[in-house]
Amino acid sequence: MPIIESAYKPINPLFRNTHANTIYASLLRWIPRIKFRRERIVVDQVDFLDLDWSEVGSKKLILVLAGLEGKSGSLYSKAVIRHFNKQNWDAVCMNYRGCSGEENKLLNGYHMGASGDVKSTIEHILEHYEYEEIVLVGYSLGGNLALKYAGEEADNLPKEITSCISFSAPLDLKKSNERLSRWYNWHYLKYFMFPLNIKANRKKRQFPGKIDSYRGFFMSGSFLYFDTHFTAPANGFSTVDEYWNQSTSKPLLKNIKIPVLIIASKDDTFISENCYPYEAAKENENITLEISELGGHCGFIRKVFEKVWWMEERAFSYLESIQ
Repeated sequence: MPIIESAYKPINPLFRNTHANTIYASLLRWIPRIKFRRERIVVDQVDFLDLDWSEVGSKKLILVLAGLEGKSGSLYSKAVIRHFNKQNWDAVCMNYRGCSGEENKLLNGYHMGASGDVKSTIEHILEHYEYEEIVLVGYSLGGNLALKYAGEEADNLPKEITSCISFSAPLDLKKSNERLSRWYNWHYLKYFMFPLNIKANRKKRQFPGKIDSYRGFFMSGSFLYFDTHFTAPANGFSTVDEYWNQSTSKPLLKNIKIPVLIIASKDDTFISENCYPYEAAKENENITLEISELGGHCGFIRKVFEKVWWMEERAFSYLESIQ
């Protein structure tokens, strides 16, 4: 499938700045409230995942996978759910473990490669609901999870899973973490590390003796430290490199057998050049790679006030194009 230049263009010159685009999209744009129906499912026999549903009575469903600290309350989640509801699609957001307002019960939680939770969610949906078409829509971390799941399950993918759409996914975790640690991303790093360290400290108290090397930095630190001393050991990886290597979706893209749209911008300061999978798109006819010059990280804002934002508009137009 083609490697295409994105049609995204900012109308307001403010959004030619990558940081303005990224911050406005994630924190400042206004999205109407959505009334969710919450459903709790059991995973790993003793733990749980909370699914938030917004239904219009459709046979078609989008499964939304948000970014870091992913939940239905994120602006990305609400925006795409609202738009697809208006197009007569049901929507469900998988809140990651520990992100739905209640701590999960096991030491292991969500992470960049936790595609097993995506699989468990899909299996639950297929067992208890009668959807004819299910599409995965992932943002950043969620984009990596969606692509990883599609690649891992390529030969056993349920027929109901018809396509996958990914925005701004860090497809090479090691290189992306190095990029995120550079000086021009210091404010994002502090913003991310604060809630992560709070949760990790709670886990350390909940499971004494399990993660003794983790000390916690709160408003400082980096993903290298955090993943080395918390994420990797808490989730059963022997080293941080093992965690990054096994959680990266890029090597699995060659396996994908359903239509996939991967969108990223060249000015995204979160992801490295290794995260633009040009070779995979050339070799796998199921992948469409769409690269824009501007857009920031999960930004793609055109102007301050819009009824429909570009990302969800593009996601729906892509699905229409492959029908």
